Amino acid sequence: MPPEPQAEPFVVRRRGLGSTRTLLYVCALLVAAEVLVTLIGVVVALTRGVPIRQPLETIWLSWGGSPLIFALGMPFLLLIGAITALEERQEADTDDVLLSIDVRGIHLGGDHARTVPWSDVRGICRVERHGPTGDSEWWEPYLVVLLHDDETLPHSSKAWGPSRPWPGAHEILGRALPYDELVAAVARHAPHIPVTDRGHVPD
Repeated sequence: MPPEPQAEPFVVRRRGLGSTRTLLYVCALLVAAEVLVTLIGVVVALTRGVPIRQPLETIWLSWGGSPLIFALGMPFLLLIGAITALEERQEADTDDVLLSIDVRGIHLGGDHARTVPWSDVRGICRVERHGPTGDSEWWEPYLVVLLHDDETLPHSSKAWGPSRPWPGAHEILGRALPYDELVAAVARHAPHIPVTDRGHVPD
């Protein structure tokens, strides 16, 4: 009997302006826009029979020459960004992985990346905590990997287990992970692990 195929890992990567690749595209687009505006300005100047110096100075020397400085430095930034993007692709984009779920366990990305095997996981939950300022009207979503059974959970949710900001919730132009997708991913790889949404947790 052929071995039963394993489900593909569930991976959530950094999107929007938070990823190196997107920043690379945005910078390239800005340089292309500057060049296009320059060409249009030169064509208009030639058509009107005026010196082309005027549109060039208006475009590149405005704001203290910031556009010119930006354009001169951009090739180096694009080169560095291209090298970084290539290395990230070769390294399976590990720096951009916010969350990964597979047969081995759940991987939380970020500055302090951590992988928790299913044998240590007692549950996975979504909670909302007060923002950094303690504003009672500002709640931030978090993903928590529970390392304790419900009856032995510490009073503070920050001691329940490793947690991360909800994947995608803080990215510019990004997409927050839908809760239903998390539930489905855990059910595929570890159906015995409960997934809950516990709402506001006043730590």
